[in-house]
Amino acid sequence: MAVTTQLSAKLVTCIVPTTNSAAAQQFYNTLFGGNDFARSLNNSLVSYFRPIDQNGLTLALAPRNDTREPIVCLFAVDDLSTMVSHLVAAGGKLVVNSTALPVSGSATALKAAQTVTSSTSLGHFATMQDPDGNYFGLIQVDSSMQAVFQSAPAQRTLSSTQVSNLTSSIQTGTAI
Repeated sequence: MAVTTQLSAKLVTCIVPTTNSAAAQQFYNTLFGGNDFARSLNNSLVSYFRPIDQNGLTLALAPRNDTREPIVCLFAVDDLSTMVSHLVAAGGKLVVNSTALPVSGSATALKAAQTVTSSTSLGHFATMQDPDGNYFGLIQVDSSMQAVFQSAPAQRTLSSTQVSNLTSSIQTGTAI
């Protein structure tokens, strides 16, 4: 069995639902250190985010819609509709259809964002459930935003060490 070195998806965001964003920010700032949450550039959904590793992964705090709402992982993919179709065929369930993620906000915030991108969209996302009912999200990141999330195809590869360790583990049936 050959190990795939080029991944077709990359974890880019973990979304934590909250009813009190100030308390959640304080809690996660305690966990990660600093006081580093920034407001999202979307007026329709007030949320906060911060990078949590050097490879583009962010933690986002968003309003809780339901008391049972779990933390959701969001994976970047190249073609949202194709990936949704493949995952539905593999036993997944589409929960929220493809939805645009427009960049919006105050004039000051938009001007600051233009130093990063000229795009008016972060991309499109959809949410799904895996065959066990676990929620996750997919995002087709706008090409001008891929550098922010480090989600371009070249940034979704496993290292030779990871491939070697995984291959060895598969062949011997041992844990990594």
